[in-house]
This record gives sequence, structure tokens and C-alpha cells, in this order.
Amino acid sequence: MYRYEQHCPVARAAEVVTETWTLLILRELLRGSERRADIARGLPKMSSSLLALRLRTLEAAGLLTYLPGDNGEKRYRLTAAGRELRPIIDQLGLWGQRWLDSPRVGDLDPELLVFDICREIDRARLPAQPLTVEIEFADAPPPRSWWLALSGSGAVAHRTGPKPSVRTAVGVRLRCTLGALAGVWQGRTTWLQAVRDQGIMLAGDPAAIRSAIDCLGTSRYAAVPRPAPAPPAESR
Repeated sequence: MYRYEQHCPVARAAEVVTETWTLLILRELLRGSERRADIARGLPKMSSSLLALRLRTLEAAGLLTYLPGDNGEKRYRLTAAGRELRPIIDQLGLWGQRWLDSPRVGDLDPELLVFDICREIDRARLPAQPLTVEIEFADAPPPRSWWLALSGSGAVAHRTGPKPSVRTAVGVRLRCTLGALAGVWQGRTTWLQAVRDQGIMLAGDPAAIRSAIDCLGTSRYAAVPRPAPAPPAESR
């Protein structure tokens, strides 16, 4: 942990939470991840050794505790001090959505995007009858497809399609570029505009397509308004 060696509470707090990856670990914990594998799934480019180190640091700082789970696996829980960081993490997301440009194409990850969409789906919008949505990324390296199983009990992402014996409603096939789906998810464009631009193409029963779009929706930050453009400078 880097030490600023200042008495200021901002500096002391920064020593704990601004090390690389720490804020994102807190984001995952605040979203309900408990097992180390679940936390790692939201941080695909973080090494397991560094994740273990950061978890120990958070525990030593009193932000994190754990309970023994199945087979002795730790299940991590934020303490009151850790949970109190929620509005700070949320505000960082709101600020980033409002003021920062769209992410670079190289920063987009198909697995992470599907994972984000899946875990933020509003359960109240899930279909009464099971629905399978195949997402194929036209510009991603193979394997390019993911399958989302949507039902009243939740949303689950799979790398393989449903078994023939599993009964589901008429499926929807969503073929897209990574940037197009990320743009819709982040509120940079709309589903309608992405379809018109052919960045997203949908196939299936019309009612199933409407249900899929309603379920997938947009991220929690999508509705954050962008700043108004600066007025042009007056000419003299």
C-alpha cells in the first residue's frame, strides 16, 4: 500500500481505496459477488495473485470480512465501513458516464459485456415463459456466441446453446458488433438506431424480440445526461 504520509482523511482514505483494481473489487462486492471466482469474473484482466493481495489489504483495513463457504471456500462480505463506500462508487460511475468519452474499442470485452448485461437485468421484466437469446459478436475472435437463458427465476449466460431436451420459448438471435451493443447498453445510442444502422440485427418471433429488448434494456448509467455543448466563442 502506498503511503502519502499526510494526516488528511482524503489522503488516508486514498491509501486504502485507490490502489490499482481496488475500486473495481469494491464495485464487484457491492453488486453482490461473494466468491473469489465471481469477483474475478468481473475483473478478467486482473491476476489471481493480485486479487488475493488486494482482498487481504481490504480485510486488514476493516472494509472486508469473510465467512467459510462450501468446501472451505471463503465468501467475502463488506463490513459497514465497506458498504458506506457505495454512494462514492456510484458517483464515480455517474461522473464517468457524464464527462468521459465512449470507451475505446480495445477496452471492450464480449464476456464482460454479456456478464454486465446479465446481472443488471431487472427481474420484474423477465418473461414468464423461458426465453433463449443468442448473442453473436460479428467482430469478436471465436468463439463469438453467447446464450442468455431468461426466465422468471433469473438470467444466466452460457457459452454453449441450450440442450435440445430443454424446453424454451421461441429463441431470439442477436447479431451485432461489440461496439454497437456496448453503445446501446451504455446509452450512447438506442436499440432502434442501432438496428437502423445495422450494428445490431435481430431475428426471431416479433413478440420474443420485443421481450428480449425489454429484458436486456440498458445499464444503470445509461440515462445520465451528457453535458451541454459549450456555446461558440463570440467573434470580434
